[in-house]
Amino acid sequence: MNEHHKIALDEALDWICLHFKPIGIIVTGSIVRGNPDSSSDFDIFVIHEENFRQRIQKYFNGVPCEIFVNNLGHVYSYFEKEYENNRPVTAHMISTGKITMGEDNPGIEKLIRDAREFLVKPPLLTQDKITRTKYAISTLFEDATDVMDTDPLTSTYFLNKLISDIIDYVFFINGTSSPRAKERIKYLEVNYPDIGELVAGYYSAENFRERYGIAKSLVARTIGVYGFFEWDSGKD
Repeated sequence: MNEHHKIALDEALDWICLHFKPIGIIVTGSIVRGNPDSSSDFDIFVIHEENFRQRIQKYFNGVPCEIFVNNLGHVYSYFEKEYENNRPVTAHMISTGKITMGEDNPGIEKLIRDAREFLVKPPLLTQDKITRTKYAISTLFEDATDVMDTDPLTSTYFLNKLISDIIDYVFFINGTSSPRAKERIKYLEVNYPDIGELVAGYYSAENFRERYGIAKSLVARTIGVYGFFEWDSGKD
């Protein structure tokens, strides 16, 4: 960490301790991980024992900082909700962060351990979730097809959502936690190259017809259903 970032972090920690009563502070983000760029910021989790939560965006020494103020219960609720969605964002941030306060607090130590476990915990793969995801993707493709000749702009809108859902589906169906958004396409290209190549091709396609064709290939290779299909949600 360079001197500019060190000063920013010191200022941020002083400000946090002045305005809150933390039992633990975890600093995370690309600056801490050692791979920052010109727009990188600090993500700072402030753990306290009060009943409110708060999110603050503030500059310190010209460096943007996102400050997340939560108690332990709040953080664990994020772990659970993000696990259900197969996007362990908070677990990744906590587990890759640096503790700047609370190293000897048992609750903070356990939080770090649990974050690491949530990060590698395989997604909850159920047939119902698979079917519902396939239904959502196939419906998007059907909608895109319906208007492709009359309204290609709206069709592209459906296709863009479809591609995003397919990316999520690939991680889910393969029992892999979804990586950070900035890393997903590269991860696909390395670990699922047939899918990754198509996804990259979709986003770099020069015209609508090419994008539509690639989207159709992705649907075929992932869910294999292009529109209406029979299914039953069961009684709820």
